Amino acid sequence: MNYKTRKISNLIFGLASVAMAIILFDGCKLPAEDKETINSDESNENLVEAKESLDEARKEYVLRYEAFKLESDNKIAENEKVIAELKAKAKMESNAAKRDFEKELAVLEQKNQSLKEKMSYYKDEGDDKWESFKMEFNQDIDSLGQALKDLTKNDTN
Repeated sequence: MNYKTRKISNLIFGLASVAMAIILFDGCKLPAEDKETINSDESNENLVEAKESLDEARKEYVLRYEAFKLESDNKIAENEKVIAELKAKAKMESNAAKRDFEKELAVLEQKNQSLKEKMSYYKDEGDDKWESFKMEFNQDIDSLGQALKDLTKNDTN
Protein backbone atom coordinates (compact mmCIF):
# COMPACT_ATOMS: atom_id res chain seq x y z
CA MET A 1 0.00 0.00 0.00
CA ASN A 2 1.37 3.32 -0.88
CA TYR A 3 1.27 6.47 1.17
CA LYS A 4 -1.69 8.02 -0.68
CA THR A 5 -3.81 4.92 -0.44
CA ARG A 6 -3.07 4.56 3.25
CA LYS A 7 -3.94 8.20 3.86
CA ILE A 8 -7.24 7.86 1.99
CA SER A 9 -7.91 4.64 3.85
CA ASN A 10 -7.27 6.31 7.20
CA LEU A 11 -9.43 9.26 6.20
CA ILE A 12 -12.29 6.95 5.17
CA PHE A 13 -11.87 4.94 8.38
CA GLY A 14 -11.84 8.16 10.44
CA LEU A 15 -14.97 9.49 8.72
CA ALA A 16 -16.69 6.15 9.14
CA SER A 17 -15.77 6.15 12.85
CA VAL A 18 -17.12 9.65 13.31
CA ALA A 19 -20.29 8.71 11.42
CA MET A 20 -20.73 5.63 13.61
CA ALA A 21 -20.14 7.67 16.75
CA ILE A 22 -22.75 10.20 15.65
CA ILE A 23 -25.24 7.46 14.84
CA LEU A 24 -24.64 5.72 18.18
CA PHE A 25 -24.76 8.97 20.11
CA ASP A 26 -27.88 10.12 18.31
CA GLY A 27 -29.47 6.68 18.70
CA CYS A 28 -28.89 6.77 22.46
CA LYS A 29 -30.38 10.20 22.71
CA LEU A 30 -33.69 9.43 21.01
CA PRO A 31 -34.97 6.87 23.52
CA ALA A 32 -34.18 9.25 26.38
CA GLU A 33 -36.15 11.96 24.64
CA ASP A 34 -38.96 9.49 24.07
CA LYS A 35 -38.88 8.57 27.77
CA GLU A 36 -39.09 12.24 28.70
CA THR A 37 -42.06 12.66 26.36
CA ILE A 38 -43.75 9.57 27.80
CA ASN A 39 -43.07 10.73 31.38
CA SER A 40 -44.35 14.19 30.51
CA ASP A 41 -47.51 12.75 28.97
CA GLU A 42 -48.09 10.53 32.02
CA SER A 43 -47.48 13.47 34.32
CA ASN A 44 -49.98 15.57 32.39
CA GLU A 45 -52.55 12.75 32.52
CA ASN A 46 -51.98 12.35 36.27
CA LEU A 47 -52.34 16.07 36.75
CA VAL A 48 -55.61 16.13 34.80
CA GLU A 49 -56.95 13.15 36.77
CA ALA A 50 -55.94 14.75 40.07
CA LYS A 51 -57.64 18.02 39.09
CA GLU A 52 -60.82 16.17 38.08
CA SER A 53 -60.77 14.22 41.34
CA LEU A 54 -60.30 17.44 43.32
CA ASP A 55 -63.13 19.14 41.43
CA GLU A 56 -65.42 16.16 42.11
CA ALA A 57 -64.52 16.15 45.81
CA ARG A 58 -65.16 19.89 46.00
CA LYS A 59 -68.60 19.46 44.38
CA GLU A 60 -69.48 16.69 46.85
CA TYR A 61 -68.32 18.85 49.74
CA VAL A 62 -70.44 21.78 48.59
CA LEU A 63 -73.48 19.52 48.23
CA ARG A 64 -72.96 18.08 51.73
CA TYR A 65 -72.50 21.57 53.14
CA GLU A 66 -75.65 22.89 51.45
CA ALA A 67 -77.69 19.90 52.68
CA PHE A 68 -76.41 20.37 56.23
CA LYS A 69 -77.07 24.11 56.10
CA LEU A 70 -80.63 23.55 54.88
CA GLU A 71 -81.25 20.98 57.61
CA SER A 72 -79.78 23.30 60.24
CA ASP A 73 -81.78 26.29 59.01
CA ASN A 74 -84.95 24.17 59.28
CA LYS A 75 -84.11 23.17 62.86
CA ILE A 76 -83.40 26.79 63.78
CA ALA A 77 -86.68 27.92 62.18
CA GLU A 78 -88.52 25.21 64.12
CA ASN A 79 -86.85 26.42 67.33
CA GLU A 80 -87.95 29.98 66.53
CA LYS A 81 -91.51 28.74 66.07
CA VAL A 82 -91.45 26.93 69.44
CA ILE A 83 -89.97 30.01 71.12
CA ALA A 84 -92.72 32.22 69.67
CA GLU A 85 -95.38 29.78 70.91
CA LEU A 86 -93.80 29.71 74.37
CA LYS A 87 -93.66 33.51 74.49
CA ALA A 88 -97.36 33.63 73.71
CA LYS A 89 -98.05 31.14 76.51
CA ALA A 90 -95.82 33.11 78.89
CA LYS A 91 -98.11 36.12 78.61
CA MET A 92 -100.84 34.07 80.28
CA GLU A 93 -98.72 33.02 83.30
CA SER A 94 -98.72 34.54 86.77
CA ASN A 95 -96.08 37.18 87.50
CA ALA A 96 -93.54 35.04 89.43
CA ALA A 97 -93.73 32.03 87.12
CA LYS A 98 -93.85 34.31 84.11
CA ARG A 99 -90.56 36.06 84.99
CA ASP A 100 -88.65 32.78 85.44
CA PHE A 101 -90.14 31.31 82.32
CA GLU A 102 -89.32 34.40 80.26
CA LYS A 103 -85.72 34.42 81.55
CA GLU A 104 -85.20 30.81 80.54
CA LEU A 105 -86.87 31.47 77.22
CA ALA A 106 -84.68 34.53 76.56
CA VAL A 107 -81.53 32.45 77.19
CA LEU A 108 -82.72 29.75 74.79
CA GLU A 109 -83.71 32.33 72.19
CA GLN A 110 -80.21 33.85 72.38
CA LYS A 111 -78.65 30.40 71.96
CA ASN A 112 -80.81 29.80 68.88
CA GLN A 113 -79.78 33.18 67.44
CA SER A 114 -76.12 32.38 68.13
CA LEU A 115 -76.45 29.09 66.26
CA LYS A 116 -78.07 30.89 63.35
CA GLU A 117 -75.17 33.34 63.20
CA LYS A 118 -72.59 30.60 63.64
CA MET A 119 -74.03 28.77 60.63
CA SER A 120 -74.22 31.86 58.45
CA TYR A 121 -70.66 32.97 59.25
CA TYR A 122 -69.04 29.58 58.77
CA LYS A 123 -66.13 29.75 56.32
CA ASP A 124 -64.70 26.77 54.50
CA GLU A 125 -61.50 25.71 56.25
CA GLY A 126 -61.18 22.17 54.95
CA ASP A 127 -62.86 18.84 55.49
CA ASP A 128 -61.39 18.16 58.96
CA LYS A 129 -62.54 21.48 60.37
CA TRP A 130 -65.90 21.04 58.62
CA GLU A 131 -66.47 17.69 60.33
CA SER A 132 -65.51 19.20 63.68
CA PHE A 133 -67.80 22.20 63.12
CA LYS A 134 -70.68 19.96 62.06
CA MET A 135 -70.32 17.68 65.09
CA GLU A 136 -70.19 20.61 67.54
CA PHE A 137 -73.06 22.40 65.78
CA ASN A 138 -75.25 19.28 65.88
CA GLN A 139 -74.54 18.83 69.60
CA ASP A 140 -75.44 22.46 70.28
CA ILE A 141 -78.64 22.39 68.26
CA ASP A 142 -79.73 19.05 69.75
CA SER A 143 -79.04 20.42 73.23
CA LEU A 144 -81.11 23.51 72.48
CA GLY A 145 -83.95 21.41 71.08
CA GLN A 146 -83.96 19.29 74.24
CA ALA A 147 -83.94 22.40 76.45
CA LEU A 148 -86.95 23.77 74.54
CA LYS A 149 -88.77 20.45 74.97
CA ASP A 150 -87.96 20.46 78.68
CA LEU A 151 -89.21 24.03 79.00
CA THR A 152 -92.42 23.06 77.23
CA LYS A 153 -92.87 20.09 79.60
CA ASN A 154 -92.29 22.31 82.61
CA ASP A 155 -94.78 24.82 81.21
CA THR A 156 -97.53 22.23 80.87
CA ASN A 157 -97.03 20.85 84.42
